[in-house]
Amino acid sequence: MNILAIGAHPDDIELGCGGLLLKAVRQGHNIWMYTLTRGAASGDPEQRACEQIEAAKFIGADTLWIDSFEDTRLSMNVELIRRIELVISYSHPDVVYTHPLGDTHHDHRAVAEATLEAARFVPNILSYEMPVTKDFKPHVYYDISDVIDDKIELLSVFSSQQHKMFICSNATKGLAQYRALQSRLHPLITSVEAFEVLKLGFGTDFQLLTAHKESTNIPTGYKKPVPQEILEWRLDLQENLVPNLMER
Repeated sequence: MNILAIGAHPDDIELGCGGLLLKAVRQGHNIWMYTLTRGAASGDPEQRACEQIEAAKFIGADTLWIDSFEDTRLSMNVELIRRIELVISYSHPDVVYTHPLGDTHHDHRAVAEATLEAARFVPNILSYEMPVTKDFKPHVYYDISDVIDDKIELLSVFSSQQHKMFICSNATKGLAQYRALQSRLHPLITSVEAFEVLKLGFGTDFQLLTAHKESTNIPTGYKKPVPQEILEWRLDLQENLVPNLMER
């Protein structure tokens, strides 16, 4: 299965669905990640971009794109939709994970709305929860009991953000334990990531629908080289990208 995770800022994806992505890679699924900003409003953008790259390496993602939209200035517009469509055209996702539509952060809401439009031909779209997310209404629960410590280690990569209460281990573990209790999945399930459903497709066998690989349904005009301002990290580029980024 092809999985695309989208976040407005470095660390959003990891906070929201880091456990799921860690398990998905270990089960042989393909992971793509797309971060819209470099988090300049909460730290040095070069450092935060490097932390995001290290997090993608930790997860084992196939590809990470870090765009150059201005932090705290995201809005639902044609350019935001087109950029997300571009990433979708490359990753052919069967499922997309993004922010909730009702998130309290305006950047998050803009990304969620743009994702829903850009991913209109993707069969499955879910929203992830972060410790600071309010009024979240979970529909899907995913057991991360066996990787909760790995998720905490993953979040420690974001050293520039460790002063924030919501990224500390207590907040992450507390939310995961609360959702496990709420889900009533099983007494031995102690940590859970929860998701809201924006769109879900089932086949006749009651399995999740997958994307049609013969066509992305994205206009061919979007199938073009990634813009220069978008940092691209892939497994075959991992030797040089971080040093080159720090030299900019």
